[in-house]
Amino acid sequence: MVSIAPAGSWESLEPKLSPQVLDAVSTMGFTDMTPVQSGAIPLFMKNKDVVVEAVTGSGKTLSFLIPILEKIHRRSRKLGPTEIGAIVISPTRELATQIAKVLTEFEPYFQNIKHQLLIGGETSLEEDIATFQQVHPDILIGTPGRLEDILSQKRGGVNVKELEVLVLDEADRLLDMGFSVSLNKIMSLLPKQRRTGLFSATMTDGLSELVRAGLRNPVRVVVKVEDLVGGGGQRTPASLHIGYILCSTSQKLLLLSHLLRQEASNKKTIVYFATCASVDYFYKLLSRLPSLSDFAIHSLHGKMETKKRSLTFKSFTEIPAGSPGVLLCTDVASRGLDIPDVDFVVQVDPPQDPKAFTHRCGRAGRAGREGKAVVFLVKGKEETYVDFLRVRKVPINRWAWNGGPVITEDVEDDDGEDEAGDVEMGSTEVSTKKGDKGSSLGKVVRQEPEDDAENAEFLKGVQKIVMTDRDLHDKGTMAYVSFIRSYSKHEASFIFRSKDLDLGALARGYGLLRLPKMPELKNEKSDGSIQGFVPADIDMDKYKYQDKQKEAVRVKKLAEYKAKQAEKEKQAALNGENDKKRKQIHKSSAWSEKQEAKERKLDRQLKKQRKREYLKRVANGEIKEGDKSNGNKDEDDGDDSDEGDADKEDEDEEDSWEALAKEERLAKKVKKGKMSAKEFDKEVGNMFSDL
Repeated sequence: MVSIAPAGSWESLEPKLSPQVLDAVSTMGFTDMTPVQSGAIPLFMKNKDVVVEAVTGSGKTLSFLIPILEKIHRRSRKLGPTEIGAIVISPTRELATQIAKVLTEFEPYFQNIKHQLLIGGETSLEEDIATFQQVHPDILIGTPGRLEDILSQKRGGVNVKELEVLVLDEADRLLDMGFSVSLNKIMSLLPKQRRTGLFSATMTDGLSELVRAGLRNPVRVVVKVEDLVGGGGQRTPASLHIGYILCSTSQKLLLLSHLLRQEASNKKTIVYFATCASVDYFYKLLSRLPSLSDFAIHSLHGKMETKKRSLTFKSFTEIPAGSPGVLLCTDVASRGLDIPDVDFVVQVDPPQDPKAFTHRCGRAGRAGREGKAVVFLVKGKEETYVDFLRVRKVPINRWAWNGGPVITEDVEDDDGEDEAGDVEMGSTEVSTKKGDKGSSLGKVVRQEPEDDAENAEFLKGVQKIVMTDRDLHDKGTMAYVSFIRSYSKHEASFIFRSKDLDLGALARGYGLLRLPKMPELKNEKSDGSIQGFVPADIDMDKYKYQDKQKEAVRVKKLAEYKAKQAEKEKQAALNGENDKKRKQIHKSSAWSEKQEAKERKLDRQLKKQRKREYLKRVANGEIKEGDKSNGNKDEDDGDDSDEGDADKEDEDEEDSWEALAKEERLAKKVKKGKMSAKEFDKEVGNMFSDL
């Protein structure tokens, strides 16, 4: 590890910087170097591979841009039209755009050095190739996907044989976002004789593997902020003050509105939520809150269209200093972005990845500016996060709340210490409540109390706003579901336990009118309520969208649905009527008809029995085939008075047996293929043979 010289003037650097760089940094207002700049720039210029780990807002961007400019400027031979001198890879479009913007400020001093931004989404690959062939840039700045595309295309004509510097900015985030395959492909296309720099606020195991694979004897530069009181280091700038507020789940929205009015009435503020759906919903909702009508509210997340995302980012950065502006976003805006004049950060939802906490806070208090950051934690369930952050050397203290909403005081034990406790920095001890066995992780989860009067009134107002537009109801439902799913995936799951979530209080806090259907709400009652939440009294069929086009589609679908339901009910009624008729017919059939059917069935069974006996006697040689008289002779023991009738019956029976025998013989022919089924029907006189 290299010992970094104290930060000093730009002129004191060895090797000396060119007059163009000195003029540029002076014009940009940087009179002195930051520690990371004084440590990394000389090493990079002396042809060393570097791995730089420095706290957020420490000036890492200039630490690699200045060496890049110096190396290209000092070349003995100017780069050719298709030759590239340096590549900078960034994890997000916003960060790549910001780096390109900083580099643009050097252009008046290095008119012979050009750069191109490659981020995709806004331009096609063909357009980027055309721009490259027209501009002939010396430096490429972009995201991994688009850089891989343009370097892999032979028709692009990009020549990397003269490449001198490769920089991976926010390198750990590049790996976290799944760019390792693209990074390996890019690095395989580049010459081995190059200088490589990895710049990051945190070092991970994956980053260490990348260092071993892509760097040769790298020098590691670590810049930490010293804690003069505790004697240890910390991962955030000393000018950044971080606090926490303990509240109930349903109180977060009220707290946010109070904080913005109290702390950000003349500042730019970034507010972080856990999911894209939450950003969409609260952007719509907060924009309609009367108490925040003076704020210019923007939203930014990874699922937005590229052009809209870029426009939003530009609009927020261009808000003049002293004007109240709020950017609602996810972690897409947590790393590397240097948005001017941001002095306040609010984390409504603590991040899934604990490392992202410091990156979020670091959007304020950059480059020595004073900044504040605050995080909301659910009282009785998430206080352990404070100790967790302190162990990770993130200084965090109870937020000094002045004139805010009423927050129930923490339960105190016999010693008068609050439940959260004030743990010394670096301590791993977790305070527990009186009566607990073990740590606070084993506490019995309690149902949150009902809202206080102020919060209850505030949330009623929120519900009234939601009732004005069905689109708010849809977005609120999606935000609610996405937050629950996100909460279950916390990396610090021993603190943020999904089973501890009070889903009723959460629904109240989101201003929901009704609960969605989801497995987590299996205890929902028949009226759509759960403990702590009662659905609003609203006719969903008459609940309209403000957007006329959406409303027209909804009305059409509702009409189609009602028509289908009516048809189903009509069909069901018809089927029920038919079933009823069939049952009535069966019940009202004449007794004589039933009796006749029964007799016919018995007659058929008797005939079959006689046929079997007859065939058996023929087979045994007792009678000749076709002869029935011998078979019935001994059976005539009846009265002589009935002799005529008996003779007639014998004749009829004889004819019946002959017909059956004939049918049996013909059936055997059909079975052997000597006669067709049609011929069989004709011979036996089947009346249905032609149907």
